[in-house]
Amino acid sequence: MSKPSEAIALFHEMKFAVVARLFEGRSPEFRSHRRMSPWNSNRNIERNRMIIKTFSLIVFLSLLIAPVSIPAACAYNAGDVAAVTGGNSCPGADLSGADLIGADLTGLDLTGANLQGANLTGARLERAILNKADLQNTKLKRAVFSEAQLADACLRNVEAPHAYFGHAVMTNADLSNGNFFRSDFRAANLSDSTAYAANFQEATFDKADLSKGDFSFANFSYSWLFQADLSDSLFAGANLYEINGTGLKARRTNFTSAKLGNARLAESDFSDAVFEKAMLNNANLKGSTLNNTIWGTAFKEKAMF
Repeated sequence: MSKPSEAIALFHEMKFAVVARLFEGRSPEFRSHRRMSPWNSNRNIERNRMIIKTFSLIVFLSLLIAPVSIPAACAYNAGDVAAVTGGNSCPGADLSGADLIGADLTGLDLTGANLQGANLTGARLERAILNKADLQNTKLKRAVFSEAQLADACLRNVEAPHAYFGHAVMTNADLSNGNFFRSDFRAANLSDSTAYAANFQEATFDKADLSKGDFSFANFSYSWLFQADLSDSLFAGANLYEINGTGLKARRTNFTSAKLGNARLAESDFSDAVFEKAMLNNANLKGSTLNNTIWGTAFKEKAMF
């Protein structure tokens, strides 16, 4: 029996002991007298008050204890953890909530693995196969995913500052609400991915593929997107303040209401792009291709073309 279960059992034993103590030593004459005149003396009044208070306390404590469900200390499969930390591939592994700080999982096949809530701080996952893996709410600070396969993976709400995803394949991945502050995605493939309201502040996306994705309301301020491909993607309401996006490919990209103030966007291709209500004050678009670009009511004060 677990310690929480023992504590609950002990409480119930004490409860019945209290009740037995209250009625201990009462004679038949007393019970008969109580039935005849239960409230006709100060002694009975005080005794009844004590009974009521005691039962009220028991009921209160029962209500506190009864609904409590004690979660398991860990949800992961110990055998799976032992396998992967021992350098063995384990597709479909249950590693949820596991402590994998600094673990070396280089090249392992973890297709479809459950890593929800795991701690992978500083872990090495170079060339690891994590297609369709669930990494929601994981800690990935300074984790290394270079050349890893993360197609269709779920990375919602992850904490991944300073993580490295260089040359990783992350097609159709979900990075929504994740924190990727100063992370490195250079030459990574994030086509068809979703990163709604994610934080990519000061991140690096040089030559990365972000085409056909949804990055609405994401924060890319001060990031590097040199020669990145943003074609056919949605950046509605995104913060792209002072990015270095020289040589961008952004054909048919939707920047509605995006913040592009002070952005360096020279020598880029914005053919058929949409900038309705976007903020482009002091942005540098010199030498950029602007064929059929839709500006609408974009704010372009001091922008350079």
